[in-house]
Amino acid sequence: MLTRANIICCILTILLAGYLVFALITSNGMAAAATAPSSAPVLISVEGDDSTGFVTRREIAMLVKDYFKGGPVTPSQVPVLDIENKLNAIDNIEMARCTRRSNDRLWIEVVPMKPVARVFDGDSSYYVNRDGKRLTASLRYRCDVPVITGHLGGKHWTRRLMPLIDYVNADAARSQLVTAIKLCDNGDVILIPPFRGHVINFGAPDADIANKFDRLTTMYRDILPVKGWDYYDTLSVKFRGQVVATQRRPRQRDPLLVLDPDGDASDNEDISTMTVDPAP
Repeated sequence: MLTRANIICCILTILLAGYLVFALITSNGMAAAATAPSSAPVLISVEGDDSTGFVTRREIAMLVKDYFKGGPVTPSQVPVLDIENKLNAIDNIEMARCTRRSNDRLWIEVVPMKPVARVFDGDSSYYVNRDGKRLTASLRYRCDVPVITGHLGGKHWTRRLMPLIDYVNADAARSQLVTAIKLCDNGDVILIPPFRGHVINFGAPDADIANKFDRLTTMYRDILPVKGWDYYDTLSVKFRGQVVATQRRPRQRDPLLVLDPDGDASDNEDISTMTVDPAP
């Protein structure tokens, strides 16, 4: 005959056995999870929240998805350096970095292309960054940067132009004075101002920049308001300490107006007698 104590003992035995079975199943599952390869969640960040449109997080995810095919992988199995090299080789990307984080996640940081100028070279047009990296222009991209016309060539020209571009962009008044930069075969740079009728022969783009703009300021303040904004077709500041202005008379050789605010015209050979052919 079962007593009340016996019934309670049976119930406790059954409960204990059930607990042991549950604990065994749970521990086996945890051990399997610990030994099985885990997935490697990827965090992707794009500087500027994709505001330039040069690259998006979705595009980055599509570019790296092949590295996670074939089932779950652990972060240690992901070729971080391969991902970085692949992304950095893409024109739209300025810099990409892939790192493993302590929480078993991969972090891909991307800096979109940072153009410093847009180049028009014949029928082609592209953006260029400070290192000379190029990105073919597209209606998708919107970027307000200086315009360069002519053959930029290799990275050498980009490095030569950077001091001038930086100086122009550092001041709102100077940036409004230069609407485009033209590269000449002889190494001179022509600045195209917003005023119709004349251009500026700046000479070398990486020498005596501040003094050249000071001379241009003097010319615009003291001479052109009197003579007229289209009286000259070329203003040249390539000679040290002077502004050489060529009068607008197409197909003729014209005398020069020499503005010498520093009083050092002797640095050039008989500059007062020089003549130049006006731009066609």
